Amino acid sequence: MNDLIKKYKHKIMPREKSVEELIDYLKHKTDIVEIATTALLESYVKLMIFNIIHCLRNEKFAIPAHEFNFVAYKIIRNHKSNPYYQHDYVHFFDVQEDDFIFVIFETKTGVIHCNSGRLMLELHIEQGVSQYDYDNETLLFIDYLCSLDLYSNGDY
Repeated sequence: MNDLIKKYKHKIMPREKSVEELIDYLKHKTDIVEIATTALLESYVKLMIFNIIHCLRNEKFAIPAHEFNFVAYKIIRNHKSNPYYQHDYVHFFDVQEDDFIFVIFETKTGVIHCNSGRLMLELHIEQGVSQYDYDNETLLFIDYLCSLDLYSNGDY
């Protein structure tokens, strides 16, 4: 952990971006279309909700599941998204035509879910880290450093 702090902390400008800013970033990187979470497997959505309830980002908000607000996007398969479709991503569908990369944002906590490891890391890095987490080297800060390290090593 100390190695990660020494390696990356001096390179970080603390600032946590909003979900709206992350959606703008995503629109710049890829072509997207908003989808209903009902387009995803119900079992995945239930697992995602469980994870958000128990994740670090929800600790400070303690938002109950019935108050979560999701916005989901399908990444259109084209030349802009090709780098993401060329890497492994989790396939949830049996029919290849229905298989796609998606990103889900929970707007109140800022939690991101994505079935592409590479895109997930890019979004997490783009999201940034708060001044408080940076100054106090919290678990969220350490998680951010781990994402930086994984991405810089090509581990997605």
